[in-house]
Amino acid sequence: EWAYYYNLPPFGVVPRSTEAIEWSATYGMFHWGIAGWAFYVVPTLAIGYAYYVRQLPTMRVSTACQALIGRHAEGSWGKILDVSFMLGLLGSSGTSLGLGVPMMAAGLALLFGIEVTFGLKVVVILVCTGVFSTSVYLGLQKGIKRLSTLNTRLALLFLLLVLILGPTVFILKMGTNSVGLLLQNFVRMITWTDPIHATGFVEEWSVFYWAWWIAVGPFMGIFVARISMGRSIRQVVLGTLGYGALGSTLFYMVLGNYALYQEIHGILPLTEMVQDGKTPEAIVLTIASLPGGRLMLAGFCLMGLVLMATSFDSTSYVLASCATAKLQIAEDPMRWHQLFWAFSLVLLPLGLIYVGGLDGLKTAVLISALPLVLVFIMMAIALVKSIREDRVLK
Repeated sequence: EWAYYYNLPPFGVVPRSTEAIEWSATYGMFHWGIAGWAFYVVPTLAIGYAYYVRQLPTMRVSTACQALIGRHAEGSWGKILDVSFMLGLLGSSGTSLGLGVPMMAAGLALLFGIEVTFGLKVVVILVCTGVFSTSVYLGLQKGIKRLSTLNTRLALLFLLLVLILGPTVFILKMGTNSVGLLLQNFVRMITWTDPIHATGFVEEWSVFYWAWWIAVGPFMGIFVARISMGRSIRQVVLGTLGYGALGSTLFYMVLGNYALYQEIHGILPLTEMVQDGKTPEAIVLTIASLPGGRLMLAGFCLMGLVLMATSFDSTSYVLASCATAKLQIAEDPMRWHQLFWAFSLVLLPLGLIYVGGLDGLKTAVLISALPLVLVFIMMAIALVKSIREDRVLK
């Protein structure tokens, strides 16, 4: 991601300059940091409070808004809210998978010495389908939880290996520098609208990411709420913001700066590859440049496949939860229902991959996020209203 910012940096900075390098290493941490994860907190609290505290029998966006819209939550207004959420989730999830599948295909092509074709990308999706189908059959605890736990451990081990085997001193110094730059300029970065230079940076990246977070927000809200039974509001807020931002920062710090080192020392022409539309190949080539490159690349592809499978899995779980008439506390949706949504999710990334290009993916996210902006506001108001009413009753 830093390669895009390096070629077109923010704040009118000269492209490919020393200052551009510093900002390119920092902006990924900003986009995927606290400001982004905050979009998950609102729906998590609104949905979780309605489900666990007020004991409403469904995990839906409409249920989270019931304190605001009353009985309309069970009527046509409620259905409009839920359908808007489901369309937004389909668009955002399809986009995520549409970005991940070409990267996995490029990795497999390099490993086995074959060409990247549309057929290979279809094979990647079919393998993911097989993994998440098994996971759905096993259920939330035995399926999604075990896959996610395994993948998290593998990813952290992979991160540690990159830090040790790569340019450790550069990674640590550049990472520390980026954290400092972010802390010093956070308010400026979150309020910058690019009024003078009008480079399009804000629209191309920041607005795109905010739209992505909004589109994915209710999905994460339902999922995080489902696994947060018994937690306090404070624990959910601090856990989501703290661990989410920390995890993103660590990966941008280590993997991003390892790749940046390859570019600025002339080892790999990564920014040139990105400009030529070969971003998946650039990512794969970076991983393959590590000591024990083929083994590291194989591990990277395995983690990517499992990650996409759990993305299918958790998304289908949430869609099934939203479409289930009644769901008791700690009860999971029917397995056939989850499988229906899981296989439905396969279609959109196939279409986006066939069309190709990052612009199409961005457009899909922006369109799917638009109706959810109002939903976010409604959930926030409903949450505050619910808490105030319950405090008065106590």
